[in-house]
Amino acid sequence: MIILALYLRLSKEDGDMVDESNSITNQRYILRRFVEQRPEFSGYDIKEYVDDGFSGKNFERPGIQDLLEDVKSGRVYGIIVKDFSRFGRNHIEVGNYIEKIFPLLDIRFIAVNNSFDSKDYIGTTPDMDVAFENLMYDYFSEENSVKIKNDLMGRRMRGNYLATFAAFGYKKSSSDHNRIVIDEEAAAIVHMVFEKYAEYGVKAEVARYLNNQGIPTPQVYAMKKGYDYQWKYRGEKKLWNGSIIGRILRNELYIGNTVFHKKETVEVGSRKTKCLPKDEWKVCEGTHEPIISKELFELVNSKDFGKQGTPKLIEKEDGVLLDKTVYCEGERRRRGSKDSPIKGLVKCGGCRHNMQRRSRLNVSYYCRYYYEVKSKECCPENIKEAELLDVVLSAIRHQAMLAGEADKLQELYRGQLRDRIKTNQEKKKHLQEKIQELTDKNFSLYECYTKGEIKVDKFMQQKESNNKLIETYKTELQTCQSEETELPDEKSCPLNLFQGKENLTDLTKELVRLLIDAIYVYNSNRIEIVFKFQDENFVSDRKHSEAVV
Repeated sequence: MIILALYLRLSKEDGDMVDESNSITNQRYILRRFVEQRPEFSGYDIKEYVDDGFSGKNFERPGIQDLLEDVKSGRVYGIIVKDFSRFGRNHIEVGNYIEKIFPLLDIRFIAVNNSFDSKDYIGTTPDMDVAFENLMYDYFSEENSVKIKNDLMGRRMRGNYLATFAAFGYKKSSSDHNRIVIDEEAAAIVHMVFEKYAEYGVKAEVARYLNNQGIPTPQVYAMKKGYDYQWKYRGEKKLWNGSIIGRILRNELYIGNTVFHKKETVEVGSRKTKCLPKDEWKVCEGTHEPIISKELFELVNSKDFGKQGTPKLIEKEDGVLLDKTVYCEGERRRRGSKDSPIKGLVKCGGCRHNMQRRSRLNVSYYCRYYYEVKSKECCPENIKEAELLDVVLSAIRHQAMLAGEADKLQELYRGQLRDRIKTNQEKKKHLQEKIQELTDKNFSLYECYTKGEIKVDKFMQQKESNNKLIETYKTELQTCQSEETELPDEKSCPLNLFQGKENLTDLTKELVRLLIDAIYVYNSNRIEIVFKFQDENFVSDRKHSEAVV
């Protein structure tokens, strides 16, 4: 049967996903709809040729090669593409096929979005019209991207605030959507954050104060005001913590400056971005009314602040804030950088967050959330690392004594490994679906923009918001893929390492990482060591070794 060929392509530069990308899906929809609306194509066998993840700069693509083989066999009546650029981006080679090869073989070529049909040129040569349009299409994406980028850059330099939502402490002006004005209620909270940090010098202390006073976090405040948007920082809804405090303290927006151009796309058409060094950032001063004085901002962001002592704001002299720093001998100690076999594995038994490692004379761990929130469930003590190492060592020795049950434990380990692989794969699939869903939204936005249904600033704002989520999901996806490559095969089992470890005296990072999943600290008298293999039927001292320090 004679073939009507539908050719679909998305390049790696276009940012395609693991499975068929949204762009491919939409190309399919456009081409299928085009064919269905024309009865003249009803008698042909519709066949798709797809190159998902291949550059259009040459014709060394499996999909296009299959198509050209069918062309040579004489089975192809016509070829339909979304536009010239989908067929290829080398305008000379594309023009050669459209102007010479296809007419010679009596093959009809249609580019839907270009309104090009070779049938309209029977007896003539498309020649310059096609070549020029193909060349312009190859150039259009980059040119349009540059224009949009320059337009947005110029508007930001003129003081326009182009984000969809105003930053915490501000609100969009009722008369100009691209201007921000102070939100008095939220601004008071921002001012409180700076003043309390100037007083305490410790972000955890500020967080605890705000939580005790019932001060709403930025997300809680946004929800209270009815702002409908997804929060960038997960898990930071109801309670203040050091991370939220830190982001507010570092934001130059609060002294009236607009900072942008912190990131840029890797290349035109790609959603991948790279962070730029601070000296390449664009800073526009005095774009809006400040909430914080420049003197206070510079003080709390000074290199020495909160590290070797606690600066205290004591008075003003000619309107300028002065500070006085009080030190004690212990505060002058620099934090050490010595690595540890258990670093990154120690977690609070109450909140399950990683405990902070304090590297001073006596290295210890503490729960940041206990100090910030004062949760009764959290570990209230500083636990010395030396004590934790002793518990880990004892737990490994204990497991080595159980080596006689190695066969049973090995099977349990392999079963648990299979469960981990399954969970990882399910998470990857979910993330891929989320990425594809957001990519679909971006495509719809672009279609609306090209049709003039939305303005460029709204298009870029919504696209930027979607892209932030995409990058978040991509990061999680990369983590899943990394974890997958790090998983051992079923034939391997860390239990073999227990042989001869009954009298183990030294711990290595490699050994600990291979054997132990987490170390949960409830207090100095209750520490749990959770191994990477567990038997749910074991009694507690075998499910996870538990030791009293």
